[in-house]
Amino acid sequence: MLALLPRVAADETPDATAASADSRVQEAARGLRSEDEFLRQKAFLQLEALRDPAAIPFIRPYADSKDPDTRAWSLRALVAIQGMDAAPLLSERLKTDKQPAVRRAVILGLEPLLAKDPSLVPLMIDSLDDRSPEVRIAALDVVSRIDQPDARNAVRARAKKEGNRDVRKVLVTALDRILSAETHAPSEGI
Repeated sequence: MLALLPRVAADETPDATAASADSRVQEAARGLRSEDEFLRQKAFLQLEALRDPAAIPFIRPYADSKDPDTRAWSLRALVAIQGMDAAPLLSERLKTDKQPAVRRAVILGLEPLLAKDPSLVPLMIDSLDDRSPEVRIAALDVVSRIDQPDARNAVRARAKKEGNRDVRKVLVTALDRILSAETHAPSEGI
């Protein structure tokens, strides 16, 4: 007796799925070369959303771009795709990049990795002393969510010496968050 196998559409095979993902990466990567800043940013966001390691070779060269926005977008996309493998590059950029927008993007990109790698916490704490208010604001938001005594103490210490009005506004929220966490759930870790 002849058994009939179910018909499988070409786009349902593993090879077709991989080819489809690859074509999405290729299509989004074309936008990276656009002169239009919006289209370039959109391409980085698309590649970030795909989370496909095949995008890394397209994104990586832009981490050294002369344009700070392009560097920031590329670093965020790299960490979204690579996770912990991108942490050394981002850590180095947080310490060395001269542009606040890039350092801010690095802080936001590294935040999800803090639970996996507590060794990143001191880097975040150091960012509380960044020369840029924009970076200090991002660092305050991240550090105030870290459930460690060193992090809480660093936010309190920053509050004693912060002179920028905008940063002080964020400090109020950060200190409230810390106080709320301390009074509701005593715990250790991140």
